[in-house]
Amino acid sequence: MRYLEVQETGSLVESQELELGNQKVLIIVDENEKRMWLWKGSECPIRKKFIGSRALSDLRKKEYGFAYVPQTCDQDDETAEFVAMLKKINKADLVPDTVKARAEEIIEKQKRINVFDESHAFDASKPVTVEVEEGGAQLKDRPTQVSSSQLPAHIAKMGAPGNRPTPSILSALEAESIEIKKPEDLSPVGSSPTPTPTSAPVAKVEESMLEKSLKILKDLGAPKGFFRDLVIIGNKVYTETYTGAFEELDEPPEGIFFSSSHVPRMICENGFVRAIEFLKPEEGAELSEEDEKIAQDIEDLLSMFEIEVG
Repeated sequence: MRYLEVQETGSLVESQELELGNQKVLIIVDENEKRMWLWKGSECPIRKKFIGSRALSDLRKKEYGFAYVPQTCDQDDETAEFVAMLKKINKADLVPDTVKARAEEIIEKQKRINVFDESHAFDASKPVTVEVEEGGAQLKDRPTQVSSSQLPAHIAKMGAPGNRPTPSILSALEAESIEIKKPEDLSPVGSSPTPTPTSAPVAKVEESMLEKSLKILKDLGAPKGFFRDLVIIGNKVYTETYTGAFEELDEPPEGIFFSSSHVPRMICENGFVRAIEFLKPEEGAELSEEDEKIAQDIEDLLSMFEIEVG
């Protein structure tokens, strides 16, 4: 195991012992399991979190390669795999009891999911049912690479790369934001759909995610020499006012839009695309050293998933 603390400069300081702290950003490498964690303290600045993400990407690319699976988690929102790793090194006391309890609950649920059972083959003639336990822990897809040759026929035929979902802890809110329609809710072709009121939990989750995305944008600010022209969050379009507030625009017209005068910037955090910005550069604008520390090239994103273009 390796324990590396990320500094404001982007450099890494290695330690012999794992010590968590609410101001720290840590990279933990499990060389036996080929896993890398980016752990972020609850009170560290947003820029330091993105510096840590850049450092993790660079470390993986330069020293370990893409066989190592990266995973991020926030303090008090650790994944079940992270808690299992802590137990393995006798450091489970570093996370609260509530987190450990949620991890054990999710791991038990995960054990009951067996994608290698041929009896689970999809049958289009049978209705699909989804069981959701109110207030219970949910599972979140954290892909682990599995060789397609090891997959049963009914999975391999799907054409997927062989990713098997692994558990996360506090992902109930994310699951609630997904609307699942039952067969009786679907209207016949040609008939007017019956409007259904949006549930309060879904609206509350969407509002919370929007607030977090806007906070990240405000904390990051625009790069020096650039200003935000448009911001896309979810399916909404915003513009930044002179006072620094974000104003939602009217429903955009249908069409395909190109721009050769903007620089796009995509902001990702904890497996979510928080926002896509369209920045207008001033004449001769270049990224400052501070912005370069947290920025990653799109080629890094493509390489992360081993995507070959062309």
